[in-house]
Amino acid sequence: MRPWFEAMVGIMRRDAVTFLSYRAQIVSQFLAPLFSITLFYYISHVLVRRTFNTPGGYFGFVVVGLAIIQILTITLGVLPMSARQELISGNIERFLVSAHGPLSCLFGTMLFPMLNAVVIGALTLAMAGLIFGLPVAATAPLAIPVAVLGTVAFMPFACLLVAGVMMFKQVASASAFLVAAITLVGGLYFPVVLLPAEIRWMSQVQPFTPAADMMRNLLVGTPLGEPAWVDLAKLAGFAIVLLPLGALLMRAAIRHGQRIGTIVEY
Repeated sequence: MRPWFEAMVGIMRRDAVTFLSYRAQIVSQFLAPLFSITLFYYISHVLVRRTFNTPGGYFGFVVVGLAIIQILTITLGVLPMSARQELISGNIERFLVSAHGPLSCLFGTMLFPMLNAVVIGALTLAMAGLIFGLPVAATAPLAIPVAVLGTVAFMPFACLLVAGVMMFKQVASASAFLVAAITLVGGLYFPVVLLPAEIRWMSQVQPFTPAADMMRNLLVGTPLGEPAWVDLAKLAGFAIVLLPLGALLMRAAIRHGQRIGTIVEY
């Protein structure tokens, strides 16, 4: 396991160095959450605070959603583009012949973007608390393992899009559609009970809704709609069942590209 771990760390270090070399990108990633928080802070004053039954009212509700959206956007938006960049830059050939294996290498490229997403999400919550006075519950430290579990549960969706890049070379429109759909049915901007009954079931067949519910409960004290163990079981189930399927799908996409000779095209 040590060579595998060192290879993963090496890929993550490479991505971190590349990211840090674009200084304007670093600044924009820190400022973008602040603008969103400011916007929803003033929108929250228009709404009835007691409607959401939390110490932070709608502001507390939506800030947690914004933090999750940071992870969602990077997971489903940046990762497929990173995979495509590997094709364009010619690094995919190194992955294919590496003893580390192409599948492990592709998983390695997911590590830094997802770590970056978690940091930006935490920064969003910190700014909401320090600048706008969002009350944070004493159970906030427990949100860290839940965030890690939720991130792992999100990864199968990234695997699906990365497999699409290996097959079709471009999945930007599919990524944008998926992010928009999950934002709508995941309860990130508004409670899922407001959805029409015909599509409300969609909030229960993906990991983003239980992740948002758990994070809100731990961070701002929003009451849970279901027992905590049910939400945790859903997140663990999505990770355990879907992540191996996502890995198999990526492997199949790579094998297909190798078989027909299109794996290095873009």
